[in-house]
Amino acid sequence: MTEDYRLLGYVRTLMRVMLVSERTSPEHQHVVRFNALDFHALGMLRENGVVRASGISDALGIVPTTASSVVARLIKRGLIERQQSTEDRRAYDLQLTSEGRRIADAIHTQDLHNMNLFLSALEPHDQAALLDLLGRVVERVSALENGSG
Repeated sequence: MTEDYRLLGYVRTLMRVMLVSERTSPEHQHVVRFNALDFHALGMLRENGVVRASGISDALGIVPTTASSVVARLIKRGLIERQQSTEDRRAYDLQLTSEGRRIADAIHTQDLHNMNLFLSALEPHDQAALLDLLGRVVERVSALENGSG
């Protein structure tokens, strides 16, 4: 197997475990079924507080209709709410409800737990080297996304 295929296999495994696995701690299992876009949208709202649907679309790299579907699904579940923007009466701001905050915090806590568990396979100096290398990869990906790479 070539190194390209090995790396692709590693990345796919990590993505599957971090994004779509239902193997979470017992108190969080099957609380609400999500897909990866739901996870990302909740995480984005957790980090940013108030976001517009267009911001979700841009940040996740999805078309506006898909972002609208994610937003509608999360509103229906009572995890986010939409309010008319005070800055632009044509736009709507999205934010987490208290239940949405609870779920987003639980997902974040589980993600941190999973990451620490995964990184425990490495010595501290190897963890630092991995973080440095991944940081460089993320910088390159960001530059490519912004058209400056």
